[in-house]
Amino acid sequence: MSAVGAVDRKYSYVSYSRPDVSTSIESLIEAARTWRPLAGRIIENFDFSGFLQLHTRGLELPRPRGDGKPTVDEVLEVLLRPEHCKSPEEHVRGQSAVIDKIERSIEEGKPIRVVVPSFPGRPCSPLTHQRVQPELSEAYAFVLLHRIALLVQAVHAPGMHFVILLDGKAYNPFYGYTPEAEHQYPRDLQKLVDAPGVRDSVSLVDLQDLVDERRDAFEAIRDEVLPEIEEHWDEPDDGFRDELIESMRLGTNTVAINAAAVQLLKWSDVPDAPELIRAMREAVEERARATAFAYMVFLVTIRRMNLIDTVFPDAVRGTVHPKVGQYSPLLVHPTTKIAPWHGVAVVREDGRVNTVYESKLYEEHDRYRGVYLEGEYTPFFHEEVAQG
Repeated sequence: MSAVGAVDRKYSYVSYSRPDVSTSIESLIEAARTWRPLAGRIIENFDFSGFLQLHTRGLELPRPRGDGKPTVDEVLEVLLRPEHCKSPEEHVRGQSAVIDKIERSIEEGKPIRVVVPSFPGRPCSPLTHQRVQPELSEAYAFVLLHRIALLVQAVHAPGMHFVILLDGKAYNPFYGYTPEAEHQYPRDLQKLVDAPGVRDSVSLVDLQDLVDERRDAFEAIRDEVLPEIEEHWDEPDDGFRDELIESMRLGTNTVAINAAAVQLLKWSDVPDAPELIRAMREAVEERARATAFAYMVFLVTIRRMNLIDTVFPDAVRGTVHPKVGQYSPLLVHPTTKIAPWHGVAVVREDGRVNTVYESKLYEEHDRYRGVYLEGEYTPFFHEEVAQG
């Protein structure tokens, strides 16, 4: 989801993903009554090179116009294609924060760099996914970025490079996870950059490393931001704050509540079950509220520090959530709404790669099959099975 609220809102840069809670509870209950686990198959290796070729084969490369010297408009024609971009055109065209940096890179004969804070990790969730390792959804995102870079290279020979600013380690404390819990995720992501051979187009940098290098400045500005956000937090009719809290229910760590719910449903026969459920919801709300507050403090702090622009002064600012003056590349197939790290990959019969919440698969368990890599416990992706 894009940033909520008017673009001139004071904290419009504080954005978030709204959960897609379209899974039918009734369908899941019925699936539980007739439960059969998803079928599966095991493959020894995944053909990353073949996957890259499949999704880059037959690209219609644009031809440079005029005297052969690229123009900003030629680059924008590639970046703003519907299959490449979530940003409304007006977020990019005419925005000096984007245009000036593209123009400077062209003049200096350098790759156009785009820095995108994203890929926070994938802690296990019974709603969204069981797998904590990156999987085909993340690999597909890197391939899509590589496609954009190849097309830009056709008009601007130095090409384009996406810097993925991993924000999971920075977010872990207020989401309720330790750094150790997901220390392997960036390493496994790097393998998905290396395996299909997209290193020229994509690189990974950890946001927390940038903060740690400027720890004194971060803490000083955070101390100024805290009382400001506390005052903002107490505004009685702040729709943005309430939607932020609502969205943080998805990511904030509620494993204790998950365990309580399992115990209540499977073993407890108590007359006060409705009260216990209400208490569970209150506990989730408290955790989401604390997460949302700390998330907002962090983002406002690094914005006041001008952290990303200071470290990457020549890079176009990229974003998962479309904002004015930033470029939002599509990290999923245009028919997908779920971010790569929020779900599981499904390879459709027609070859499309979609990301869905894993719970959606339970509603029609005969329709899907898990594909496991040799030696792994959870599917690397799922595939749609022909019916009838």
